[in-house]
Amino acid sequence: MIGNEDITSQQAKIDEKSPLLMMDQDPQTAANNIIQLANATPFGVGGRRACYVHPDDASKCIKVLRQDAQRTVRIQKKGNLFPRSWRREYDNNAHEEKLLSRIHAQIGSKMASHLPMCYGFVSTDLGKGLVLDLIRDHDGKISRSLREWITLGIDLESIKPAFMDLGNFLIEHSILTRHILDHNLALSLGRSGGRTFYLIDGIGDAAWLPLAQWFRPLGRLKIKRKLDAAWPRFKAFAINGGVTDQLKENSSWGQGILQHRD
Repeated sequence: MIGNEDITSQQAKIDEKSPLLMMDQDPQTAANNIIQLANATPFGVGGRRACYVHPDDASKCIKVLRQDAQRTVRIQKKGNLFPRSWRREYDNNAHEEKLLSRIHAQIGSKMASHLPMCYGFVSTDLGKGLVLDLIRDHDGKISRSLREWITLGIDLESIKPAFMDLGNFLIEHSILTRHILDHNLALSLGRSGGRTFYLIDGIGDAAWLPLAQWFRPLGRLKIKRKLDAAWPRFKAFAINGGVTDQLKENSSWGQGILQHRD
């Protein structure tokens, strides 16, 4: 996905062919079309997932669950009465697909202004992968995360209006988030200098009793609190110099720094 300045021309195409209509594949077709990712370099590596450029469509990415021993393991909270060893590992892909599908059902292609569109699951040689829009700059390069931009020394005040636009979008459509983290925000650079933030991970409400989902005014207050807490955290991280070499060396994930931008 190219930045927000190009989004209007894309929305008609999105409406004609909803991502949700593309998710079901004939089993035999899926078996014959296993996407090869094992020999590719992921552009991003998180604690539990790795992100690859879709080999057949550079405007999309494929997120796959990491299987290596260094991954961050998160056990599902549901079923806390049972021993931890009996509970399943949390599936980020399944959760993200469910939430993005719900948002699309509620607001349609409007979500593409600050969120990636979701295109369902595909089979890969690394397991089941979730296909999403890949956020890119106007020149076609993969957009950097806010965390990477902070590390590069960006003036945060210069991008605060773009952050406010994202916040207004989340509040207007009552889109709940977990903590708004710098590595979950991609900053897309537009042709005429415009800048657009996309929330590429961390949507949803972690509360056991989802009152904020049931009552929109309560949800909007919760979103505002998350936004208000995020900006001072970004400023503190910038003062400390962003991602240091020591932090990268001691980390099991990519720290929000792209491995490539192709």
